[in-house]
Amino acid sequence: MPIAGDRPETGVRIQIERDKSRSEPPWSYAGAAHVPDASFPIRVTVDAAGEVTVTLGAAESGAATPPPDLAEKVRLIVRTVYRQAKADDEPPAWRIVRWRGEK
Repeated sequence: MPIAGDRPETGVRIQIERDKSRSEPPWSYAGAAHVPDASFPIRVTVDAAGEVTVTLGAAESGAATPPPDLAEKVRLIVRTVYRQAKADDEPPAWRIVRWRGEK
C-alpha cells in the first residue's frame, strides 16, 4: 500500500537527509518526525562510534508537544540504520525514511 501522506496512522515515521557536504563523521541529518497528530523538525548527529544524538524542534503546527519517547524512537531507528551500514562496511545512508509502529 502506498503512503498517502507524511503522517502515519500509528507510530512514528521519520524522513531525514544527511548533509552532503560531509563524507566523514560526525554525520548530520535534518528532516522531520511525523506522528499521527503532528510533525516535528529533527536534527540527528551520528559520531564515528555510532552514538546517535537527536534534537527535536517545535511542532510545525505550533500547538502539539512531542510524545515523551519520540527522541528515543528516532535514536533507535537511526542507530539500527547505522549498524546495518557499518556491518556492510559502508557509511550511513544519505536519506533515511522509516516507520516504526506502536509497541
